[in-house]
Amino acid sequence: LFLGAGGPARAAAYTAQQLGLSPIYYYNRTPEKAQELVDEFGGELLSDLQELKDKKEDKPLLSVIISTLPQSVGFTLPDFILSQQQQQQVVLLDVNYKPYTTDLIAQVEQECPNWNIIRGSEMLWEQGVGQFELWTKRRAPYGVMKKAVLDNCLPKEEEEEEVQDAVVVVVEEEENETNNDEN
Repeated sequence: LFLGAGGPARAAAYTAQQLGLSPIYYYNRTPEKAQELVDEFGGELLSDLQELKDKKEDKPLLSVIISTLPQSVGFTLPDFILSQQQQQQVVLLDVNYKPYTTDLIAQVEQECPNWNIIRGSEMLWEQGVGQFELWTKRRAPYGVMKKAVLDNCLPKEEEEEEVQDAVVVVVEEEENETNNDEN
């Protein structure tokens, strides 16, 4: 299920098509924009998420939900999706990196704790790592890059614990690199 139809949704739709994911549903405040994604990458346009109630699938209805909607929309999933999917292993990717916890993430953390949540900040540092390695042909300093993103994305009360975790990773990476250089 793709929520939103802007640039990030286009990139995700392309990837979903390349991976052969099916079925794919698109929902956007402006259906015409989502229809462009349907036309280019396949899938089905939903004018209302309530349409998912009528879907009869042999497997769980949704396995991946990608939200590219801005936090300012305040989007949350309808209760029926949460109750239908509560016991499933669903992956939620919310591309927003500020705020760190969007309304959608807060809802899923509370209602569906077994879902795998990928925050926009994770996407951001993984993109940075991939680009660094592609451009430089060197191993990226993952922990340093993660810390830089988290330093700018985390609210202050969550920052100390997450940044400390990132520092541990940096130290471990530096030790591994030193050991590899010695060998």
